[in-house]
Amino acid sequence: MKKHCIILSLFLLLLSNTSPVFAQEENPWGEVFDENGNLRSDLIDLGETTEQVDWMSIDLPFGQSLTLDATYHRYETASGNVVVMPSASTLFFMAMSPQESGLADSFGMNSNGYGSMINTLGLMVGDHLNWDKVLADHPEYSSPDQFWGDVVTGKQDIWTYFSGWSFITNLLNKSFEDSNFYTTYLLFLKESQECAALPGGCAGLVNPLPTQTQRCADPQVEINQPTITIQKTAPNYVLVIGQDTQNRRGADVQTSITIPPVIFTWHEAIYEDHEVCDPPLLVGELPICRTETVFKGCRTHVEHLPDAVASLQATAILDGASQAWITGKLGQTHYGAYVHQANFSLIPGLGNWWGGCDGNGTCTATGQALGIPFADPGTFNLQLNGMTTGTQFRGVPITQPRVLRANGTLQVYVTLPALVQ
Repeated sequence: MKKHCIILSLFLLLLSNTSPVFAQEENPWGEVFDENGNLRSDLIDLGETTEQVDWMSIDLPFGQSLTLDATYHRYETASGNVVVMPSASTLFFMAMSPQESGLADSFGMNSNGYGSMINTLGLMVGDHLNWDKVLADHPEYSSPDQFWGDVVTGKQDIWTYFSGWSFITNLLNKSFEDSNFYTTYLLFLKESQECAALPGGCAGLVNPLPTQTQRCADPQVEINQPTITIQKTAPNYVLVIGQDTQNRRGADVQTSITIPPVIFTWHEAIYEDHEVCDPPLLVGELPICRTETVFKGCRTHVEHLPDAVASLQATAILDGASQAWITGKLGQTHYGAYVHQANFSLIPGLGNWWGGCDGNGTCTATGQALGIPFADPGTFNLQLNGMTTGTQFRGVPITQPRVLRANGTLQVYVTLPALVQ
């Protein structure tokens, strides 16, 4: 069991480091682990915290019930983020109720978490369920992961298939044997949490989170549409290769993309600490003072986030009507007429592109394909396809990558000798 738990904790830790991606100096996990993967020595050890929670109270079959306290060991980082390490029994019930327990909201899980929650349930409970009854009632399950997935989403109740008290006994024993199973790390960022949502609350924190009920407005995101073009730039009249005897240059195509910044507006709650003193109960005693955090208002921040071009492709394709004219009508008067090359990969292929973003968050990309050797007359459809990087603020994704598309046309001409009657 201990081996499985350690493997699970490493899986969760790796998962937490993959999304979202932070620059090294901004990665909040850097405040938790040193370069060797050990807990940093400058963490503030908050010790063990217990609390009574509804999601650890379960009605079992045969009139039995189970009520346990959630138990965590916690640390606080220099910036006020909180590392929460649940006991074995607590982690199990957190996986059973990921939303209510806050498991799904931790930075470490960050909306990737159902897969690891399923693993948690499978490792802890797999040998203590009546799988014959599960499969008899639900023959549609082809693997245990499907059953655990339905448990996490609330479609199934494992207590219906519970095979005895040995699981609870083993789970509680494992909590004591492993010093409360403190091998799984969950990170809660100070700026995105409240006392009510933090496992264990704000008790004992050096930099407690505000507990006032005042709220600032939710952040807003404004996405402006990009300008995208693909067009021929030279020459004025494109002749098939071999007939442009004057210039002998082929045709040039240019692509252009301009993406305005994504406007991200967020509101920072401003608090101040005030000392409040109660008068002494007896003459000669000192007043009893305490520090209260008072909400003072909201400060609005407007960020111009760049959404850079990550990839760009451009093609030219001879349309069907032109191909039919070459092989049909033209072939009737000019024996052997055929389509030489109907498709061109312009970028990459015959050209390249470059781009970047300015200090105001506006991103541009320009591509060129010069001297394209069109050998067939007719209409070529120009297609531009691109993808952006999406935007982030302080390492947290704000908008997803966007698909960019634009179309144009290019006409290629041919000079035909007059037929002698």
